[in-house]
This record gives sequence, C-alpha cells and structure tokens, in this order.
Amino acid sequence: MEATASVSRESNRALSASLAKLNNIDWQFAAQNYLLNRAPEYYVYLYNVSTMVHIVSRPPMLREMKIPARQSKEKYTLVTRLPQPLLIPKGNVDSNEIDINAMDTRRFAMDIINPDNLGIDQNAVIEKITAQGNDLGKKGVFWSLNGPGASKYGHEEQPTEEEVKAAYTRMEARYKFLLDQARAVETSDPAKLQDTLSPEHYIAADYFHQETNWHKKVLHKENCPRCGSPAAVGVPFHSMEGGGVCIDGIDGWKSAVKAGVRSRAQAYEATEDEVFAPKVRKPVDEE
Repeated sequence: MEATASVSRESNRALSASLAKLNNIDWQFAAQNYLLNRAPEYYVYLYNVSTMVHIVSRPPMLREMKIPARQSKEKYTLVTRLPQPLLIPKGNVDSNEIDINAMDTRRFAMDIINPDNLGIDQNAVIEKITAQGNDLGKKGVFWSLNGPGASKYGHEEQPTEEEVKAAYTRMEARYKFLLDQARAVETSDPAKLQDTLSPEHYIAADYFHQETNWHKKVLHKENCPRCGSPAAVGVPFHSMEGGGVCIDGIDGWKSAVKAGVRSRAQAYEATEDEVFAPKVRKPVDEE
C-alpha cells in the first residue's frame, strides 16, 4: 500500500508540472516587429453627447472602460483617442512569441459603441441584436476622425457639426421612444410602470423638459430676503404671495422687461436708470 501511494504522489507531481508548463508558456515578446516602430496613420476619437456615464468591457483588450458624461454647458465630451491601426498582441503557440495583429481602429471604436454593428456605419440599422441596451450609439456615443491633433493627418481639430448633430439625432430618437414607452405603460398597465422606468427614462424627460406623473421637477425655495415670500434661489424676479412681482436690482428689472413681466416705463420709474429711459427720436432736419 505504501509503494502504491508513493507512485501515485509522483504521478500527480508530474501531471501538475506538465499542466503548469502547458498553461504558463514562457512567451518571448518580439519588440522588433515593424508595426511597433511606425507612426499611426491617424487617430480615431471617441465622444459622448449624453449626460449618462457608460461602462464598457471588451476583453481581452478592455477589461473596463468608463465613458464619462457630457457636462451641462458642453455639446460633447472627448472620451479618448486611439491610433490607427490598433495593435493587438496575440500569442503564437508554435514559436512561443507574441505576434502583433493590426486591427482597423474604426472597427474597434464601432465595437465599443455597438458590438452588434459589424461595420463602421454609425447610422446602420441592425436587425439582429444580442442584447437590449448594447447600442451606445443610440445613447450619445460616437467616433470620429476629427479631434485635437487631427489636423496633422488632414482632419479637423474637433468633430464636425454634422457628426455632432447626427449623434444628437440618434440619441433624441431613443429618448422619444423611452418617453412613448413610459406613456404607453402608464396608460395600459400603471402597475408595471415602476418596473419599466429606468434612470434613462428620467434623463429623457429632463432632456425634453417634460413633466409627467412619474417625473415632476422639484425646485428648492427659500424665503426671499426682500419680500419674505418663498422663491427659487438665484432667480432675478419672482411672484409674491400677496400678488405683485419682487425684482432684484437692475439686472432683475432687465430680466423682467425682457420677459414681458414689466415695461420699460415701469422699470425707469422704479430705478431711474438711463438704460430704461424712453427712447427719443431724433428730429428730421428741415430742407
């Protein structure tokens, strides 16, 4: 029994060593590869026009990539730029060397945006999809050959108006779909509405400035130091509880006149500021 056990242990050690050697190849990195020593042909830029953050995973190239949201005062945000071609390492089991494959970076960018799109047309209609929500192109993400430093390669230093407009058009179409979806569920089966709604539904409602039963805007109000009535913080003028309008300084009067709440004559009477003074026509010279 002891001899048998000894042989069994030796066999297990040999088997373990073989498996370890098989799964841990001593790779040799071929740094002299031509592709590693050439300048990129151009760059592919990734942008986002939505106020949503997206997380993308495309192993083995990308374990996790965060696509940041656009800031409120921006039209878009630059996510990253990638060189063309994209160099992808690939192990060669015959030579134990790591080879380099060159991939069209436009395809890689398109795969980040929508893995179901096997081309580079960002407006392509994809009939067969693998999962709902995969298409970030409908959520505001797009690629372009235009961006910072692109003029060196014959392109623009920022995405064109047509590219940005196309991204917004795709995103707006999805937002309209989401709002129609929520409206249909709310009408046909209100009990399922909460299960249907997602953060993107609320973003869509905010984008189109829509108030619904499930999305109402809440304004923080404080007592106005001038009149004591509750008012939204920072507004130039507001209605008072007892009637009338409370206006904050010259800028407030300018806003009130522009909004049609008060006339120039009323503003001039209240402030005596020349900016509101009646306009006097110059007399016509007699011939």
